[in-house]
Amino acid sequence: MISKELLRAIRNELPMSVAIATLGADGPPCKMSEGYYRFLCPRCGEMRATVNPRNNLAHCFACKKNLNNIDLLRLLGYDFQSAVRILEGWLKRHLARLPKSE
Repeated sequence: MISKELLRAIRNELPMSVAIATLGADGPPCKMSEGYYRFLCPRCGEMRATVNPRNNLAHCFACKKNLNNIDLLRLLGYDFQSAVRILEGWLKRHLARLPKSE
């Protein structure tokens, strides 16, 4: 069973930039522009998906749809269970790299 806490952590604590970078060549093209992380929207194909750094949610200004990490992997062909399992591993690696607070 997938917990609400895990889903929240995948959505909020794993930066979309980290998820996209981890996808490598399988992920959408991306760039930093005007201080925002932008990537090619997998729904409409426009380079207008922009990540809001306050909530880690991307919004495509072309098709007007929102995306989180799970949505992104699902649009790239992963089923829900696989997407969550993969993102959970990436989240654990990401959190392990963060400096420990004392």
